[in-house]
Amino acid sequence: MAYDVTARLGSRFEVRAVHVGDRIDIKGIEPRLSPHLPVTVEVGSTGLAVIVRAGAVVLFNVDPIAQERFIADLGTRVQGLTQRQEVERVVIRTGEIDAVEPDALVMREITLERIQVLAEILGKSVVLSHYEIDIADAFTAIEPMAVQMKNTPGRLPWKQKDLVRTIGEAMLAEHSLVARAELLEKPDVLWDNSDLDRLYGRLEDEYELRERYLALDTKLGVISKAAQTMLDLAQAKRSIKVEYYIVALIVFEVVLAVGELVAKHV
Repeated sequence: MAYDVTARLGSRFEVRAVHVGDRIDIKGIEPRLSPHLPVTVEVGSTGLAVIVRAGAVVLFNVDPIAQERFIADLGTRVQGLTQRQEVERVVIRTGEIDAVEPDALVMREITLERIQVLAEILGKSVVLSHYEIDIADAFTAIEPMAVQMKNTPGRLPWKQKDLVRTIGEAMLAEHSLVARAELLEKPDVLWDNSDLDRLYGRLEDEYELRERYLALDTKLGVISKAAQTMLDLAQAKRSIKVEYYIVALIVFEVVLAVGELVAKHV
């Protein structure tokens, strides 16, 4: 017998996707409502929660207090716990056809499999939102340095340790994004179900998952290259200064030697 999602959630309810960390360990979470991923469990008497391994929890018809309790109960399953939770909200209601309206997402049928598809999309979207903010901060740090370099090319306006930190942050973000390549993968629940595949494709386009992922990847490359170029310039300028000091020291020693020779012959 199929699980009756409408009987539990109703015909209109709120969904919240919360980014909680870098990854969530789903092993041993029971009882599951479906053998397919993502893991789906009941919360309270009227809610559902879907756990997306990439680091998000999507809660259907769950009040904020129960939400915080559920996330806290995940405990050490959450790897790389975030200090800044990104949240996306959407209202779901039933209708004659699947559609996206200004105030709600309309679904002609609410089943467990459709809930899982929606959770995958919202979970991936909120994870991307987390990276978008981090990378925007890195862009903010690089831009004024580049502007000053253009306006005052004879003087490097940054500290080397700041550049090293920026490069490190960009590398970590790039590594994390590459590790999240699953953000572009389709969930298991789509196998052998063309109707769900169409729904997933439509929602993926609506939330622009692929475009946002590729944009992040491009920005990371720009940040890393810009910071590395600035670091190379700083090191080159430092090397030139060292060479000047060496030349000055040699000249000084030559002058001293000449002075001693002159003094001996006087």
